[in-house]
Amino acid sequence: MHWRARIGTVDGVPRGAGVLVDGTRLITCAHVVEGLDEVSVTLPGCAEALHGAVAWVGDWRRVGDRGDVAVVALDRAARVPPCGFAPLDVLRPRAGHVVRELRALGFPFGHEKEGTHVTLRTSADRLLGQEWLEIDVEQAHLQRLGEGFSGAAVYDPETGLVVGIVTDAVLDGEQEGYIGRMLPLDTLRGHWEELDDLLPLDWLPTLPRRELRALFDGVRIDPASLELIVRRAFPTFRRPLPAFRSVWHAVRYVAEELTGEDRLVRLLDSLRAAGPPGVDVGRWLRRWMPGQWEEAEARDVVAPTGSVMFRAESMTRGAGLDLSVCTVVDGVPVGRSGPVRIRPRQLRTKVEALLAEQVGKVHEFDWMLEFVVPERLMSEPFEEWQIHEPGAARPRPMRTVPVVVRHMDRLKPLTVSRLTRRRWETVRARGETRPLRVECGLPYGYDEFHDWLDADDDVCALAYAATPAGDWLAAALDTGVPIMLWRRHDCGADGHAHCAPDKFLDRLTDAVAALDPDRLPCEVMRLRKEARSPDKGDAEHCGHRLTLFWDDPERKPDPPLAMGTRGEP
Repeated sequence: MHWRARIGTVDGVPRGAGVLVDGTRLITCAHVVEGLDEVSVTLPGCAEALHGAVAWVGDWRRVGDRGDVAVVALDRAARVPPCGFAPLDVLRPRAGHVVRELRALGFPFGHEKEGTHVTLRTSADRLLGQEWLEIDVEQAHLQRLGEGFSGAAVYDPETGLVVGIVTDAVLDGEQEGYIGRMLPLDTLRGHWEELDDLLPLDWLPTLPRRELRALFDGVRIDPASLELIVRRAFPTFRRPLPAFRSVWHAVRYVAEELTGEDRLVRLLDSLRAAGPPGVDVGRWLRRWMPGQWEEAEARDVVAPTGSVMFRAESMTRGAGLDLSVCTVVDGVPVGRSGPVRIRPRQLRTKVEALLAEQVGKVHEFDWMLEFVVPERLMSEPFEEWQIHEPGAARPRPMRTVPVVVRHMDRLKPLTVSRLTRRRWETVRARGETRPLRVECGLPYGYDEFHDWLDADDDVCALAYAATPAGDWLAAALDTGVPIMLWRRHDCGADGHAHCAPDKFLDRLTDAVAALDPDRLPCEVMRLRKEARSPDKGDAEHCGHRLTLFWDDPERKPDPPLAMGTRGEP
């Protein structure tokens, strides 16, 4: 056990202890090397005054801080074997073995040269602040914790394997030297990820694991994006995820906490789709998992899609609205706000303000806007409202992204969701929208319109020549029609003399009839843009004042599924 080290200043003043983890590196506490660039390392009985440099220091800055760990690099390799590490779960309480008796070699006053041992006890359930393990010394033992034990390896005397390092102890009062803290291996590797290259982890052999960690070393992806990458790889995994500190943290979490032989390949495939610059995930997979890589490469890499969904719910009393927003990317919530109580006249102002807060979460993806509103708000000109992106020189209209409206009541139980689902399945199965034309002069009331639609389950889309009458819209909603398009146009009281429904409906149905229903939001966006173009548009273009009701029953605002998904769980 020659890997137990004393660390001091270059002129020989002892500062604490350390542990040799490979031929040239030791780990110790950050406070042991505080203020030092160079140190002197002694391996009692083996090597004296080896010169080393402080190569890495954790986040520790003052007493009580987390990350009290540092790495010392020797100028030349030590001629002794490094320590071995215990399995990560070795301190977990077991039947008949609740508390582990452990050892540490420190260098307190009077024992600076050869050191002295202290016998400690702890177990994994004595975790403090998700960082330390509490350790104690039986009062029957002569040696207690004190200055000089900081950084000392805590090891199992039966196996000689290291389980962590001592960090600090109570140095006054009745508990002086009897109570202290250590950093277990799981905490140490969270701060210094290279430690994973040396630990006995069973989910991947040492060499490919080391290469994989090095592949992601220095790659920066924010925690929200890392969570999204993991969720995309495992869409049915619903447990809360930790705030990933790094890409390697996410890889390690998936490998150790999730199940399935292909779990690592699934995550790496999702990382490949995210495309962090300079990281060739495929090369690593081809070398170490060639069979699984071929299967992953055969799958199409689908770009992430996002949705910002506004939900405006009428209050039971008065005309007020409860407004909330939920932002998702590939079905994973990445932001939400509300509900807030507003008056109807405040709807546009509040929507634009909330969107400005959310748009940064989806601006790198293809995304859409969904307005889940009561029936009376479905003809609001949402696509003409503004997107105020932080840092942009000027706002842009919402018609620059796909915009759809949906019915608030369909989110409630015991409504027509079953009928909607059946018609939606029909239109998806045939792969074409095929809207039924509804001219504005039809002499139908609610009952006639309802019976007309109820008699034909193949009617899955309606194209109105003008803003639908309240009875018509209500009947279509009640019979579960999932897709409707209409021109926001008031026919007036002159017998529809100036409506020209045929021309509008001809152009609109020609544009969308053969279209897959999942592509409809993007096609309507194109029509709206084209209508405003000086080159392609004109006053009669079907994209002017065009509302799209597009109510995919699989899309829920808490959270909705991603645009274009087909009934995933």
